[in-house]
Amino acid sequence: MTALKTTTAALLAVGTLALAGCGTDNTGASPSTVTVSETATATPTAADGGTPAPGTTTSADTGGTSTGPALCRAADLKLSKGRSDGAAGSSYTPLIFKNAGMHPCTLTGFPGVSFANSRTGDPIGAPADRDKPKPTVTLGINEKASAVLRITAAGNYGDKCQQVTAAGLRIYPPDNTESFFLTWETSACTNTDVHLLEISSLVPGETGN
Repeated sequence: MTALKTTTAALLAVGTLALAGCGTDNTGASPSTVTVSETATATPTAADGGTPAPGTTTSADTGGTSTGPALCRAADLKLSKGRSDGAAGSSYTPLIFKNAGMHPCTLTGFPGVSFANSRTGDPIGAPADRDKPKPTVTLGINEKASAVLRITAAGNYGDKCQQVTAAGLRIYPPDNTESFFLTWETSACTNTDVHLLEISSLVPGETGN
C-alpha cells in the first residue's frame, strides 16, 4: 500500500511538471520593434525633423535658441499668379507665395525663375535677371508675399532668339532646392544671351509693389 502511494505521488509530480512546461510559450515571445528609416523625395519641413533647406536658421546654429521664424519651405507654400498687365512689348505679373504652413516663416530676396519645357523638364534659355533687393519678409499663417515677373516678348529679338514654345515656368522660392511648376504656355528663347525674364524682390502682399 505504501509503495502504491509513493508511485501515485511521483506520477502526480511528473504530471504537474509537464503541465507547467506546456504553459510556457517558447515560440510566442514578443518580437523586437524594428524602426524603418525612409528617405523622403521632398525636402522635409522643420516639423518633420529633416535636414533644413539652405539658409534656414536652426536651434543648433544659435546654441539651442531660435532667433526668429525659420525660412519658408516650398512644402509649406502655395504659389499663384496675379493679373498680368502689358506695356512696351513686355508683360508684368505678380508671383504670389502664400504661407500655408503651421508656423510663421521668412522669405528674403528673389525667387529663381526660368522657362521650362515640361513639368519635370529642363530649363529653357537664361534664368530671370534680378531687380534691387529688399528686406526680409515675415509671413504669418495664410499671409502672402509677391514679386513681379517681367516677360519681354520673344519676337522682339528676331532670329537671335532661337524661339521655342515653353510649357511653363520653373519657380524656386528663395533659398530652397524644391521648385514649383507654373503652367504658362508662351514663347521663349533658347539663346542664353537673350534675357526675356526679370524678377523683383519679394515684398508683403499680392501686388509685388
